[in-house]
Amino acid sequence: MKSRIIVLALLISAACNRFEPFTFVQMADTQIGFLDDSPAWCHSDSLMKAAVDAANALKPACVIIAGDLVDNPSDPVQDSIFTTRLKEIEAPVYTLPGNHDYQGTEPEKLQRYIALRGYERFSFKDHGCAFISLNSNVIKDNVEDMEQAQLAWLEKELAAAAGCRYRFVFLHCPIVRESLDEDEDYFNFSKDKRRQYIDLLKKYKVDAVFAGHCHQQYSCEIEGIGFYTAGPVANAIGHGFPGFNVVNVGKDGIEVTYTASR
Repeated sequence: MKSRIIVLALLISAACNRFEPFTFVQMADTQIGFLDDSPAWCHSDSLMKAAVDAANALKPACVIIAGDLVDNPSDPVQDSIFTTRLKEIEAPVYTLPGNHDYQGTEPEKLQRYIALRGYERFSFKDHGCAFISLNSNVIKDNVEDMEQAQLAWLEKELAAAAGCRYRFVFLHCPIVRESLDEDEDYFNFSKDKRRQYIDLLKKYKVDAVFAGHCHQQYSCEIEGIGFYTAGPVANAIGHGFPGFNVVNVGKDGIEVTYTASR
């Protein structure tokens, strides 16, 4: 039995090491209904359709949508639009919750989200790389028990990704936007939390962290880790414009380009 376990572990490690160059797309804030006063949210629908069509043209290995899928999770029309357009994506799609997807810290609200979307976080391997997501709501809202459970899960998944060529982490709210010492606000982690999470990501050699939430795009590198905040699929604010991150993953590194979707 022991030899069979060792062989299985070696096979899993080998599968993770089978790297080949590929492209994936990271979206954020499809947020059907956001800043939209059009009938039946048709403007939001057109924005998401444009993003889906643009992503499909790239033939990505997968599409990750980093939260705020809809603006109001209680609105069935918003959910219907999102679900319909989601099915049109011609690649495996993975979603994660943003602060608009379930509003509040009560466990039952998270459970309703999971019942609707199927999961709150994911971890998978593809093209020799690890893709791991976090629910940033439990971090930003200081839900201590949920955050500690998630941290334990995260460390386990990061450890299991040791043999992968690259390790990518996804969440809704950015850990940072532009610098480690930027002011704390609604759009980033507290200084204590950002230090805690960056130390953990460094320990396990995470290559890049992808987020959304800001409705405008940012990027920076901190202590060897790339941080990429995608602008929105939905309406933008500030310097932002509707689009998504195109991530080209090569044997010598990754290239992230924020690309307009319309």
